[in-house]
Amino acid sequence: MRDQNEIVSGWINKEIKPFVSILCTTYNHENFIAETLNGFLIQKTTFPFEIIVHDDASTDNTASIISEFAAKYPLIIKPILQRENQYSNKEVNIWSDFTFPAAQGKYMALCEGDDYWIDELKLQKQVDFLENNSEYVITWTDFYTKKETELLPNDFNTTLPDVYTIDFNTLFQPYCTYTLTSVFRKDAVDPLDYKKFKYSKDNTLYALLLCNGKGAFLNFQAAVYRWHPGGIYSLQSPFYQRYSSYLNIKEILQNIPQARTNNMKKVMAALLKASAFEALKLRKSDEYKNIEEPQIAINEFLDKAGFSLKLKYLWRYIKTNI
Repeated sequence: MRDQNEIVSGWINKEIKPFVSILCTTYNHENFIAETLNGFLIQKTTFPFEIIVHDDASTDNTASIISEFAAKYPLIIKPILQRENQYSNKEVNIWSDFTFPAAQGKYMALCEGDDYWIDELKLQKQVDFLENNSEYVITWTDFYTKKETELLPNDFNTTLPDVYTIDFNTLFQPYCTYTLTSVFRKDAVDPLDYKKFKYSKDNTLYALLLCNGKGAFLNFQAAVYRWHPGGIYSLQSPFYQRYSSYLNIKEILQNIPQARTNNMKKVMAALLKASAFEALKLRKSDEYKNIEEPQIAINEFLDKAGFSLKLKYLWRYIKTNI
C-alpha cells in the first residue's frame, strides 16, 4: 500500500478537500491511542480523509504519542492538544466546540481514543452506502467488545439483516448504535443544536440526525469497543449509568417532537425503572447519603409506576431496610 502521506499529497495538489473527517477524542489513553490511530491509517478509500484528534490535557503520554503520529503523517493527522482540561468546564462541549468546527469533510466518523477499527474498508463501505442512499443520514456497523484480551462478538449477525433501518420506532431495539462505528452526514446536524442539551450524549446526536433522515446498521464487524476500568462509562456506578441515560432520553423527548414514539417512551420508562432499582442498592452506602439523585429517581418512578409494579418495588424497598 502506498504511503498515506503520498496519497494525501496527491489529493492536496489537486486542491481536493478531505471527504471524510475522523473525529477522535482522547484523555489518558497512552496504552490505546496508537492502536486507535493505526486503525484509521489502515483505511483504504477512494477519497481523502483527515484525522482530527483532540487530547483533553492528558496527564500521561497520550499527547506525546499523538504528536509523534502527527509528525509522521502531517497531511492527515491534525491534533488539538489542550493545555487545560475542557471536559470539566460545563460551558464547553468537546465535539461541538472543537472537533466538529475543525472538520472539512462531507461526512463525519467518530471513534474515541480507547477504541479502534479493524476493517480496512470500514469507511469506504459506509460512505458508499450513504452516497447511494440519500434518504439515510447516518450508519453504524457491528463490533466486538474487548475485555482484557478476549474479543466478544455480538449476535447481530444472526438477529439482524444485512441492512437494518433505524428510526425513532426502532432506535435502541436492539442497542447497536455505538459511537465508534458511526459515520454521518455533516450537513444533517447543527452542532449548536447539540450544545443546547443539558444531558447531551451520543444519543442526542443520533436523535438530531434522525430528524433529517434514516439511520442504517450495516451488518459487518468493523471495530472493537474496549471495556476497561479507566473508561469514562465504566467508572460510573450502575445507578448513574442508567440514570444519566434516562435523563438524556427524557430530554430528547421533551425537545424533539419526532422522538415521541411508543418505542422511545418505552425505552425511557425502562431506564427509569432500572435507575430506581439500582438506587435501592445504594441506600445503605455513604454515597446515597451525600447525593439527591437516587431518591429523585425513586420518587419519580413511584409516581409513574402501575399498582402491581409499585407493590413489587415497595416490597424490595422494605427488604433493603431490614
